[in-house]
Amino acid sequence: MPDKPQRRLAAIFVLDIAGFSRLMAEDDAGTLNQVLAQQQSLIAPAIRRRQGRIVKLMGDGVLAIFPSVISAVEAAAEVQAGAARYRHLQLRIGITLGEVLIAQGDVYGDDVNIAARLEALAPLGGVALSAAAYAQVQGRIPYTFEDMGLHEVKNIPQPVHVYALGQELTSLPSLRRSPPASKPKAARPHRGMRPAVLLLAGSLAAAAAAAGLWGWQQAAQQSSVAAVMPGTPAAAAFEGRPVIAVLPFTAGNLQPAVARVLSEEVIRSLAPAGGIGVIAPGSARAAEGLLPAEAAALLDADFVVSGHLPGTLRDGVRLEILQAGTGAEPLSILPPQPQDSVSGLAPSLAANVLRYFGKALPEFSPGGAADDAVLKLFTARSLMQQGDRSGAEQAMQRALQMAPDWPEAQALAALWHLDTLTGPLTHLPQRAAEAAQMTAGLPPAAAVLQLRALAAQFAGQSGEALQLAETLAQDYPNDASGQLTRAWLLHLAGQGGAAQKVLDQARRLDPLPQPAVLTVQAAIRLAAGQEAEAATAAAEALVLEPAAQHALVLHCASLAALGSFEEAAAACGRLAGAPLTLDQASAGFPYTSQAPLRRLRTGLSLAGLSGRP
Repeated sequence: MPDKPQRRLAAIFVLDIAGFSRLMAEDDAGTLNQVLAQQQSLIAPAIRRRQGRIVKLMGDGVLAIFPSVISAVEAAAEVQAGAARYRHLQLRIGITLGEVLIAQGDVYGDDVNIAARLEALAPLGGVALSAAAYAQVQGRIPYTFEDMGLHEVKNIPQPVHVYALGQELTSLPSLRRSPPASKPKAARPHRGMRPAVLLLAGSLAAAAAAAGLWGWQQAAQQSSVAAVMPGTPAAAAFEGRPVIAVLPFTAGNLQPAVARVLSEEVIRSLAPAGGIGVIAPGSARAAEGLLPAEAAALLDADFVVSGHLPGTLRDGVRLEILQAGTGAEPLSILPPQPQDSVSGLAPSLAANVLRYFGKALPEFSPGGAADDAVLKLFTARSLMQQGDRSGAEQAMQRALQMAPDWPEAQALAALWHLDTLTGPLTHLPQRAAEAAQMTAGLPPAAAVLQLRALAAQFAGQSGEALQLAETLAQDYPNDASGQLTRAWLLHLAGQGGAAQKVLDQARRLDPLPQPAVLTVQAAIRLAAGQEAEAATAAAEALVLEPAAQHALVLHCASLAALGSFEEAAAACGRLAGAPLTLDQASAGFPYTSQAPLRRLRTGLSLAGLSGRP
């Protein structure tokens, strides 16, 4: 059943590339490559970091909506500052505030047309705001806008008052995309490492005779500090448990999406590693396009790993490792190492990272899939990230046809079948059982353990579910999704304090706002009788993913408990398959503890759902 249209007040953001037609006429292929790179490395990350939602990527522009005008203007400032710094294509941005109609993934309304008109009036490298948008930021952020007066907009009866800010937007100190001044982290004074030029332990043996050893010697001579000799693990000079962020890789000849997915595969390969913390893919993805020092600050990471693919996947990846607070020069550079298969590339890169930190290597499972199947799975992951579920599932089926016995593809297909985030709640227990069956006989990878734990909970086997979640957390300490599953199961069992502690651990691995994390936080707050905090957390989750089903239920129940009955009913009315009964809406919450279940059902009953609370 298609989603019902939704009306929402939002900040509407329209971006366009200046002179796009002329540039395409001069060099269509080169221009298109620049556009795609700019969208993926600069514009999309800036929008995501400000909790914006990209509605449409057009050939020469972007349409997005934000929860506030301030966040939209901050995103515009970051985009224009980045475009100026890296000499990207010149951009214009228009922003207004108004009601939009959201239907089938698109937005409609007069204010969308107004935002497009504002974009056309914006100065190069700047932004134009309507009076409604300007009223939201006037006096609240340090920008001086030019009053451009009234302008006509096609099919809009009243002229629009326009305020603009030009290229001075890019020179504001708070928006410059330069590395922050080096200083130790006050929050973790015990951490630290002597600034040094390090090589990945044991990884340069083959290359040292040709160029690697010479490169290390040159770097050591140029450095003003003592250099640790090759083979010395980084852990020998670092105190504490290092937190590592693997940033989205870049590529010379391959599609950027392939490089990005590969970096996330490296993160997954690091999930079993002990003695380190690894930032989750969702948060690492948001740091795309940032300088390493900026990414480290955003993610609160001690080290940043970046990578570049100069050729094909089999040609390998050039890795650089930088420590936060020690300047812009990398501590270590590992040249690309040719691979026998694509499926072994991510584990190989993960092993190199672990050697650098002197950590024990987990037992990486062998590949077992042909290159074509791996590439197809990469495509599936990339399409799912872009919101193209249909295309992602088709690519997944193709990967399974190529490698029907490949455990990784089978487990991912089962996870997508379960779809705990946006899938209808009424059939969630059935989907959980089906997903567990799909993974029968597979090795106990993180995704497999997660699915089996959830299926056990829905089957009323809370003890087994918690045991599986504990195994998941022990075997894959850096799997943020696994930690989140454990927090959810503890909450369902009525162990709110333990659930909150585990949720905080998950947030350390996934520090940027994620809809699933916010949903679990909302559930914990509601169970504790903190309805206002629950409503806030659920609302934040819905900004990031408007179709998040558990968040809609929690938003509905918490608003009703606060006496906001109309808003609560509206939230429940947005559930897939609405109107739902009380039993149907609570089907996705398999509590074994009665107190939080009663609180949830009471809220849903107050919101007008039929059934006994």
